[in-house]
Amino acid sequence: MRMNFCPNCGHKLEMGLIAYRERPMCKTEDGGCGFIDFGHYSLGAGGLVVREGPDGVRQALLIQRGEEPNKGGWTIPGGFVEFDETADVAVMREVEEETGLQTRNLGLAAFRNRANPGDNNSYVVFLLEITGGEIHTEPDPEIAQVGFFSLEEMRKMPRLAPLSYELAAAAIENRLRPFQATQVQGVNGAPPFTLYI
Repeated sequence: MRMNFCPNCGHKLEMGLIAYRERPMCKTEDGGCGFIDFGHYSLGAGGLVVREGPDGVRQALLIQRGEEPNKGGWTIPGGFVEFDETADVAVMREVEEETGLQTRNLGLAAFRNRANPGDNNSYVVFLLEITGGEIHTEPDPEIAQVGFFSLEEMRKMPRLAPLSYELAAAAIENRLRPFQATQVQGVNGAPPFTLYI
């Protein structure tokens, strides 16, 4: 959904050609501030955590949502990346908040991008390993249940998100080849950043 008014100065936005495309803008020739609406974007991050169960069968960590959207549905843990954090930091925060488990990043496992009518939504998935914490046993308003499940158990879950199933199955079956993190020096005074290759 496009904006109608400038979020900075309140002027009505008008269409103008910016970077070879018509975009809503706050025209300075009309007394506006020059703001350009490039669209709305969101970035989510999911965490794949796999362990060997007591019977030697590999299991993936899943959560059951306790609130909308998808209340009652099962997914891998994760959530939105905040403006002041990187995706790899966000996923470890989200996994700990939702499950109680502390993790470390083993690599970037998957990327999904979808251009919805109102926003452009991206989702990155990291392969994680447990480093500490205790799994939540009591539900809270956001998360109804947390647990580790085998591939056989996941096949019987009627409300398991297809994306989560595909990712968990690939991790359980050792079919993932995650990109590894490397630090790259920033230029012109910018801080270093993480590159996955």
